[in-house]
Amino acid sequence: MHSNAFRNLWFGQSLANMGDIFYIVGLISLVYNMTGSAVYMTAVPLVITFSRFISSMAAPLLLNRTQMKSLIAYSQMGKTFFLCVFLLMMVLGSGNVWMYLSCASIISFLDGWALPARNAYVPFLVKREELMGANGFLSTVDQTIQFSSWALGGILLAVLNATNLFIVVILLFLASTFYMLKLPVIPSSTLEVRKIWWQELGEGWSQVKSRKGLVPVFWIYGLESISGTVWIAAVLYLYVDLLLQRGEEWWGFINSSFFVGLVLASYLIFKLHGIFSKHRHKWLPFCMIVTSGVTLVFAWNKIAVMALILSFVFGLFDQIKNVVLQTYLQESAPPEELGKIYAAQGALTTLLFGLSSVGVGLLLEVMSVSMVFTWSALLLLTTLIPVKLLQKNLNT
Repeated sequence: MHSNAFRNLWFGQSLANMGDIFYIVGLISLVYNMTGSAVYMTAVPLVITFSRFISSMAAPLLLNRTQMKSLIAYSQMGKTFFLCVFLLMMVLGSGNVWMYLSCASIISFLDGWALPARNAYVPFLVKREELMGANGFLSTVDQTIQFSSWALGGILLAVLNATNLFIVVILLFLASTFYMLKLPVIPSSTLEVRKIWWQELGEGWSQVKSRKGLVPVFWIYGLESISGTVWIAAVLYLYVDLLLQRGEEWWGFINSSFFVGLVLASYLIFKLHGIFSKHRHKWLPFCMIVTSGVTLVFAWNKIAVMALILSFVFGLFDQIKNVVLQTYLQESAPPEELGKIYAAQGALTTLLFGLSSVGVGLLLEVMSVSMVFTWSALLLLTTLIPVKLLQKNLNT
């Protein structure tokens, strides 16, 4: 974990993640200032989600033809280039909202390979016994950046304005590209393509089907993507307004409490990865039961302080579960095939989360916020079925 290659990976990806958040903050502000429409604002996450889904689906085509280092570095270069185009349109005042959203779609498409490629790189750069600790460290860094960059992005937007904020993002992307270009070339056994292109698109799914234990992991990811939509901003906002009957600031407090739980869990795994790794077959079902129970209590809770505690506990155990699954996935397939498996995972979770977000919106028209959270809790509990199938493998 102390190698220069691992340092280049996490530092370059951290700069890119920070730039991505600043960019989304600036994009939402720009779209709202241009249109004054909440509908156009909601189009921003929709465009980003759909573009990343298409990117994840197409990833095997590139992974079969490109070294992973080139893929991750050149995708970051491409994001930088199109962000420069974005900024040029702003400076010249020559673009309309659809041109900006189209440019954002291309940037998100290029970004769709970044996280799967980063996760697939990790097993090449750290020892197997350090894998869970490395994932805990990366999660600590990721969640800290997520927690701080949204607030910092808002401050920078107010101080610098949108144009100068995009300049900051370009500088972050350029620095990230520099670190990505310093990554070592990792071996690949799949650069010689013998399959028809539509067969290549399904390679990640074929790997999941053929690798022992990965099908239950994907069932868990799928069920959690659906149940997790209750924690999106719109549903939490209604929860704060209707159940807690508090002001908008409590929406921010609950989100902050959730992220504190995530960061603490990641830090504990980083420091105590030996303990978590040894007993991961016990931690996984325990985390599923806790997150389901917390969601159920949260559904009917009307005490604001209790909502903060429950949100913190959910974030804590949800993150432990995420790192355990992440480490198991990395150990379950050859490192050169992990990019395609992560691409399949990204396609699955992005599609289900996007569809479920729409479904939750429709459910809220016919049932209460408490009932929607209750259904989420019950769905989370069903993940114990694939967890049971997975436990024997986790214990090895």
